[in-house]
Amino acid sequence: MTDWDDLRVLLAISRRGSFLQAYQVLGMAASTLSRRITRLEEEIGEPVVERSVEGLRLTARGAALTATAERLERDLQQQTVSSKGELSGGVTVTAGDGFVPVLTQAIDRYIDLHPRCSVDLLVDATLTKVARGSVDIAVRTIHLGEPSLIYNKVASLSYGVYCAPEYASRLPANAGPGDAAMIELSPPFDQTPHLRAARAAGFVSSRFRVSSFSAQLQACASGYGAAVLPDLLAAGLVQPFGAADLPPMDVFLVTRPQTLRQPHLRAFFDVLRDTLLRAGARGR
Repeated sequence: MTDWDDLRVLLAISRRGSFLQAYQVLGMAASTLSRRITRLEEEIGEPVVERSVEGLRLTARGAALTATAERLERDLQQQTVSSKGELSGGVTVTAGDGFVPVLTQAIDRYIDLHPRCSVDLLVDATLTKVARGSVDIAVRTIHLGEPSLIYNKVASLSYGVYCAPEYASRLPANAGPGDAAMIELSPPFDQTPHLRAARAAGFVSSRFRVSSFSAQLQACASGYGAAVLPDLLAAGLVQPFGAADLPPMDVFLVTRPQTLRQPHLRAFFDVLRDTLLRAGARGR
């Protein structure tokens, strides 16, 4: 019988991709985690991870055991209401870095309401597999149509072309869209409808590209150029060419049906949805 503690180690490694990252979740030394995985492999008689300079990757047997560990974890989380009626348990949520300000606000509200609960926020631009149970809830701007998942539209973000007031003061009096030095996102993040619409409107002079939204926002706020940004995160910035006619972006909360049957996860889903709805309303 495989030990739950060993499965828990494998589960953390599958979610984080390395012994060092798993250490941050479990609080065990990376060397200890490596020994636990070696012991597990000796017990079952075959490898569960492939080690390389690029990190760790699950073998087929490792993936099967991880699925078992996820089911056990969900079973352990079912009893999330204490004898005093308090919620307890862990939540794992993922989103791109542009949603971090709203997510941290929601997490703060949730922990105030339910101090026995905890939240892991995974900031990741990739589409983490919610269906596999790697995360409980994901914030997405793309609807992939997965039939096993629930997509709940919570906001429709409006966009504009913004820059710092200091940068706007340096633009010529008769400046047009082509005169703005744009701080752009690197591929493939540059192919969203609002960014394509901005380029079609003449905002084509690229100053430089960055691979994350937070870096783009920081560069814009520091006066290095202009950027296409959601209205709700453009506090302190100006639109040097007036309001731009850019398409909005829908925001979805994505989860599994069984997630919403667990009280502490449902409570977090509701808090996050409310926070995103309020943020979307402020952005219009």
